[in-house]
Amino acid sequence: MEAVLERVRMNQKNLKIDWRSYRKEIIPIAVIVLCAVVFDAWSGGSFLTPRNLSNLSRQICVNLTLAVGMTLVILTSGIDLSVGSVLALSGMAAAISQVHWHWAEMGTTGAILSFSLALAVGGLTGATTGLAISRFKITPFIVSLGMMVIARGLTLIVSSAQAVAPLGETLGRLSSDYMSPESSRVLLLLISGGVAILLLSQWVKKSVPYADILKTLLSTFALCGGGIAIFCNYRGIPYMVFISVLCALGGIFVLKYTRFGRFIYAIGGNREAAELSGVPVAKTLWLTYFVMGILAGLAGVMDTARVNGAVPSAGELGELDAIAAVVIGGTSLMGGMGTIGGTVLGVLIMGILNNGMSLVGVSEHYQKVFKGIVIILAVYLDLRSKKK
Repeated sequence: MEAVLERVRMNQKNLKIDWRSYRKEIIPIAVIVLCAVVFDAWSGGSFLTPRNLSNLSRQICVNLTLAVGMTLVILTSGIDLSVGSVLALSGMAAAISQVHWHWAEMGTTGAILSFSLALAVGGLTGATTGLAISRFKITPFIVSLGMMVIARGLTLIVSSAQAVAPLGETLGRLSSDYMSPESSRVLLLLISGGVAILLLSQWVKKSVPYADILKTLLSTFALCGGGIAIFCNYRGIPYMVFISVLCALGGIFVLKYTRFGRFIYAIGGNREAAELSGVPVAKTLWLTYFVMGILAGLAGVMDTARVNGAVPSAGELGELDAIAAVVIGGTSLMGGMGTIGGTVLGVLIMGILNNGMSLVGVSEHYQKVFKGIVIILAVYLDLRSKKK
């Protein structure tokens, strides 16, 4: 207790926070709140209901999974336009194994095999793209564009341009099952309490700046409090949300605490300087695109489970949604600058726009036009901030 009091006294003069340094986080949060209020008023109170927000969380899981991998790619100053097609190919592989190969009859074992097959397909495409970029020095835009066409063509070939459904009950539970509201409440309370205790210990040890502790603490309480208000008043936390959140947390950990993450930032900041400094550029690039492929395969399984089947047109424009979310979240298209936390906020903004416009009856055609404008505006703001 004395150590805590001493720590409080030492920080009396350092409690002021320069909020201007956190405007990249504050602005997206303000946009999220504003959009939510506008759509709730526009829809007559239908937007901010536990049921709709729970459905929204399930809808953004696929884009969040793709956007985490896209963040890693863009941080290296690269791009991957193939993720939507790879999503479709991976999901189709899982559906074919369930329906035509009768793996659905194998229960849990069959679901695990189908899940692994989708990840293998995604990983293979990502490894191929990464090899062409890292070893043969082909521009990422061209390689991923070619892979986009190849993956979409293979999807049409293996499916004979037909939908494949329904999936087995076990694999379908990935999307349809929820943790009970009581268990969800206990889990979220444990998470918020554990984070608070951890941050308090770091504060006493002076290992983390006060501003960072406060930001993390407020973010955790806001997310856990929102989760309790949303999920515990409906059906609980969807299992799909667990998977996508774990992907985001894994991305945060990799970028912040591993050598691989530091290599990604170094390559995006200045590739030549990174190479001269001993960074294994080729290996890092290959691994980055391989991880992107794995996450695209995972997103394919999630999307297939969500609709209980696979269609050849799945994932169309998925790469644009992912790129838009990453750029809106503050990641620079020039590489070397950005965070997974910002990407999560970008995904939320895109998800709210999609869900809100659908809820109020805006035509899908107008939605595409609006999303295109948002992407252009986000890139413009990114370039403007770079010049400053």
